Amino acid sequence: MPQRIKIWKHWENGHCFSAISFSYDTELFQKFSKIPKAVWSYEFKFWKIPFSESFLSEFISTHRETIEADPDILLIPLRTEVLRRNYSKKTLKSYFLYNRAFLRSVEKTPYTVTESDLRIYLDRILYEKNLASNSLRSALQSFKFYYNIVIGNRFLISYSPPKRENKIPESLSRKEVTRIIETLSNPKHKLLLKLCYGSGLRVGELVKLKGNDIDWEKKSIRVRQGKGKKDRFSLLPNSCKNDLADLFERQGRYSWIFTGQIPGKHLSVRSAESIFTAAKKKAGITKDVSIHDLRHAFAIHLLESGTSIKMIQRLLGHVSVKTTEIYARIVDPMVSKIKSPLDDL
Repeated sequence: MPQRIKIWKHWENGHCFSAISFSYDTELFQKFSKIPKAVWSYEFKFWKIPFSESFLSEFISTHRETIEADPDILLIPLRTEVLRRNYSKKTLKSYFLYNRAFLRSVEKTPYTVTESDLRIYLDRILYEKNLASNSLRSALQSFKFYYNIVIGNRFLISYSPPKRENKIPESLSRKEVTRIIETLSNPKHKLLLKLCYGSGLRVGELVKLKGNDIDWEKKSIRVRQGKGKKDRFSLLPNSCKNDLADLFERQGRYSWIFTGQIPGKHLSVRSAESIFTAAKKKAGITKDVSIHDLRHAFAIHLLESGTSIKMIQRLLGHVSVKTTEIYARIVDPMVSKIKSPLDDL
């Protein structure tokens, strides 16, 4: 039977260490004795090493099924691979949370998991939790990435992903957008929603804007490292220029436009969402909409004004025009010109 190696976090005087214990093994003992700052605890009988994800990633990947640890530690090689590929923080969080929930449910290490375990789990959450198709697709993608790419199995190759839900986003009218913005008395909060709608930005892009992202001459806003880690340009609304100029005069051109409560930090996404929610409620809007629907409204209203789908795609930063074409299902100029047969009776 292979040597069992237990790993856990050990805190001492405010510092975090990796605690690693195993039955006496000459080769392993010699390996640890050569690691800088590794200390053998005679009292507790384990090796104590300053906590390092890069070390643990390599160590866990090497010793695989012999490792016993909490999923947070076992999944470090997953974090490493996602970071190597320069995927977004959102992808990293999604992959980690789905895999951690699964491992805690089956109470196995990832190296002893079978494809049957994964299939049973996916089918169970499909029936019991009634997940939306996008959530189930995300879980499936998370498992395929970890077990096939990181660990090297061939699991879930034939597991059919659920069909994507093709929902039309809720649509805010121009009057509703105006009502929401005008309810705000705080100038910076009002500017936040005006830029979100007027430039079609994602809320995560909006809160990370800095003064030097504004190009006055080209009347544009530079979005740095948006979705897919891509830069792009969007519109700078004329009606926001004076507000931005006043703001830069007070806090400088190189700071965050929307500063948070913590010095040196930008406004959080959650705070921006709360500002919209409060304004929507005050405006008496009962539609099930979030701050992201201001971005949808930007696209819909541009389309209604005759802007081409291709141009809207560029402004929104969509990789495929098919993503942008969903707005054409909301705004179809030809339908508005067709007369119902009922009106001829």
